[in-house]
Amino acid sequence: MGIFDNLRKKNNELKIKEIIAKDYKQKYFHECKEIWKNYVPKEGQAENLQGELLREIEKLRYEAQDNGNRNWDEDYSYFCDFISKSLCEQSIFSEPEKKEITAIMSYIKECGNYAQKFNHGKTLFSPEKMAYVDDNLYDMIGDKIGQLHKAYGRPVPYEKNDNIKR
Repeated sequence: MGIFDNLRKKNNELKIKEIIAKDYKQKYFHECKEIWKNYVPKEGQAENLQGELLREIEKLRYEAQDNGNRNWDEDYSYFCDFISKSLCEQSIFSEPEKKEITAIMSYIKECGNYAQKFNHGKTLFSPEKMAYVDDNLYDMIGDKIGQLHKAYGRPVPYEKNDNIKR
């Protein structure tokens, strides 16, 4: 890792600490509730982007809060990347919003990857690095999904990924 990589990592750490420190109240709760009720199936992937994004962020929340990321695997890493990529592709979000989305999803993934390393005996136990268990980051991403749903007003097509099992 070079000097610029170290600086970038420190800047991302500062940014995520600022995001985490924010008091946050969900703004698109009703839109998320509508997505959950109408577009997230009881099992398997959703048929549209909003449903799939919400399904994935809630799977990430559940894994962190209820399991401490003990079951973290490549599917959860994929969810982090897919959520970040899918939301950042949307023109309704500003560049600062896209940077925030990327920082949040990178942090959630970093925690999960740390937990996976610990579970395989490759690092020491550090509880604050294992799983992010507060609601605010998950709610912020949920709000972006609700905002996306409100902006489009209809389901956005999504092609299921046959390679994921969760």
